[in-house]
Amino acid sequence: MPWKGLLGRKKEEDIDIETYLRDLSIREGRIIESDDITYVKPMDLDPEGKVLSAVLRELERKNIVILNVRALLPNKMALKEMIKQLKDSAIDSDGDIAKVSDEKIIIVPSGVRIVHKEE
Repeated sequence: MPWKGLLGRKKEEDIDIETYLRDLSIREGRIIESDDITYVKPMDLDPEGKVLSAVLRELERKNIVILNVRALLPNKMALKEMIKQLKDSAIDSDGDIAKVSDEKIIIVPSGVRIVHKEE
């Protein structure tokens, strides 16, 4: 494989992949946001639903949100209601929404479409 040399001579068991993946950022320090750049923002859905307004603000700013819904997985009714609100907002603003994994969804602003994986 062409990328094999990138890992040097370390053995597979010597690699801490969690740390490696966590430290993928190519930019250091605080990012000063600009209106002419689209950002991808990870956010956590809280049980009280306080983050919903923050998600909607990010969509208005034309940013993309990857939302961790883990905190609401035990409360399926609350999770369903919050997802419905986000879906309705995405539809109203001509955005899109999709499941990324069992714990994450992606919400994108107008002008961006998600290609859904065919099963």
